[in-house]
Amino acid sequence: MPEYYHRSFSRYEYKYLLPIRRLERFVAEIEPYVEPDRHSGDGGYRVYSVYWDSPDLRYFWEKIEGLKDRRKVRFRSYEGGGEIFVEVKQRTDRTIQKRRVRWPADRVRTVLGWDDDPETTEEASDDPVASEVLGLRHRHRLRPRMAVQYRRRALFGRLEPDLRITFDTRVQYSRRHLELDRPFDCGSYLVDPRLAVLEIKFDDRVPKWLIRAVQRHELRLERLSKYCRAVDLEFYGNLT
Repeated sequence: MPEYYHRSFSRYEYKYLLPIRRLERFVAEIEPYVEPDRHSGDGGYRVYSVYWDSPDLRYFWEKIEGLKDRRKVRFRSYEGGGEIFVEVKQRTDRTIQKRRVRWPADRVRTVLGWDDDPETTEEASDDPVASEVLGLRHRHRLRPRMAVQYRRRALFGRLEPDLRITFDTRVQYSRRHLELDRPFDCGSYLVDPRLAVLEIKFDDRVPKWLIRAVQRHELRLERLSKYCRAVDLEFYGNLT
């Protein structure tokens, strides 16, 4: 495996809130059409993200104001993995573009800075994602502002390689514990723990069998950003 890799792709995302008591029934209904993520196991895996934002929470307000072209910077790690995904997630109208690079935590701290100013290195200029993050960091004075973690169970479409279905449970946040690679022990819930966040991610279209399952469970499309909801609950008392 190379020391780092860069990946960029565009997707659509639909989000729903599914009662956990109905989760297994939902999975059973779509089971003939899906395959489990090999990393999921029986209990899923932990996802931990730290989001950067400006002192005036620029990225949060771009979402609240409904800007069609907006972005956010996050640092994500997965249970069992020793590296950090440095990501710029951008929404252009209804399409999601994600640009990311995977680095060891020490390299992220050195090149991009965490508690201190970043070092100016040729390594950053050679990677487009790192260079973009550094530019945004300086332009908007970005710093760690919010951490979010949850358990994720992931499925893929058997005949639709672009289709990914995830169920996120125990979705919590913390604005005080913002370590790059050490998840917090206990945070505040940003979604009712009796609910799972169902995300459907795809490139072209949602298959009919999945549309029927969503309709049978009478699920409603949610405009849910985990980061923005965490900021809202922490600083504004559920403004949205």
